[in-house]
Amino acid sequence: MNIPPAEKRRLKVSVGALPSPKIASLAACHPFTQQLDVVFPANAVLLAQLGVLETHYGTCSVTLSEVVTTAPTFVNAVEGESSLLIVSAAANDEDAWCVDPRGHLTLSVAKEAYERLGLVGQKLPFKGHDGHHTIDIPLRKNALSPAMQARVGAALTGWDQRRARTWDAVFCAKDRGQASPPPFAAQTHAVRAEKRELKDVYVPVLGLCARPTPPAKAQSKKKPGLEGDAESDVQMEAAEDWDCRVESLFEWVGMACLGSQRLNANDRVDPYVALYEHPAPKHMQDVTHLRWRGLLPPSFIKESLDTIAATLDTPTGPPFVGVAAHALSGSPVSYLPYTSVAAAGDIPAALQAPAKVPAKVPRAEGEDTWCAIFERGAVAGAGLQWCLGESLGQLDARWG
Repeated sequence: MNIPPAEKRRLKVSVGALPSPKIASLAACHPFTQQLDVVFPANAVLLAQLGVLETHYGTCSVTLSEVVTTAPTFVNAVEGESSLLIVSAAANDEDAWCVDPRGHLTLSVAKEAYERLGLVGQKLPFKGHDGHHTIDIPLRKNALSPAMQARVGAALTGWDQRRARTWDAVFCAKDRGQASPPPFAAQTHAVRAEKRELKDVYVPVLGLCARPTPPAKAQSKKKPGLEGDAESDVQMEAAEDWDCRVESLFEWVGMACLGSQRLNANDRVDPYVALYEHPAPKHMQDVTHLRWRGLLPPSFIKESLDTIAATLDTPTGPPFVGVAAHALSGSPVSYLPYTSVAAAGDIPAALQAPAKVPAKVPRAEGEDTWCAIFERGAVAGAGLQWCLGESLGQLDARWG
């Protein structure tokens, strides 16, 4: 039996201290999140703050013609932003679409659908998907000329008729506190925290810090015995140790999210079956795991991160919190590279929407996740440190 090799993943790790533009824009940059996990050493204060957070999302059957004709009810006529996030939900369909916070309808279509639509799109640069195209349609009023609006409307109406069925879709309000009834028939679902307690598990003592700077390439290629060689070796070893340490911390957060028995202090697994070494130093403590599942608004993710930061920054909060988020990989858009625009005075920095988004192939088995660890400094007034790991699968051009 030939088992296909696992798909290659790409990982990017960054570190810093709060406040941070990277963390401030994290929720907005990932508009379509389907699951959020939070783990932390048992703490009644943080549990009380996070446990009450809830949101809603909806499911519906809709045609693309309906989405376009009702767009003026949820797309701002001036700024062009959409108050609704909508994404098709057919897992096995090679065609997909979404309406993102910019107020753009993005179609990801295979060769046959693209050729029959008659709209100009961007060819995807991935081997094996040569005929796949992405079509970007701004929904803001008057964003397109009357002739182009008529052409787009006719193309989408024709596609709806050829399909002879509606699209299953999920949606949510971009801003959780400003939800309004959708302009089409839908069913609403409440999303509340699912709580799990892990008893008597080994919890690491983190001590987050910046990655040691490895030596320059020129230095690392010096022949043994030359001056500076020993120092270069020490720097390289320190960087490698940091990489292993951070990897073990992210692994611990992931296993805690899974409720793995390997974290239990009394775990007695056969070493020939499974072997796991807990990050050291460590101590035994209960751990709380909270999970929200559904299409989660960016504002909900942002409120969760703000709540975690505010609670961590007090003596009554836990020493650290791990957060993991999973994007809806079947969406044609799963990442928006917002840029932070500085503002004057006490006005907070604004986020500027990108002109275009990275190309990707939407697929149910794709991977687009991030995991962040937040830690309160050991010394009073040291602030909050963070470490962010972003994992990306194939067929996504975000990182080239």
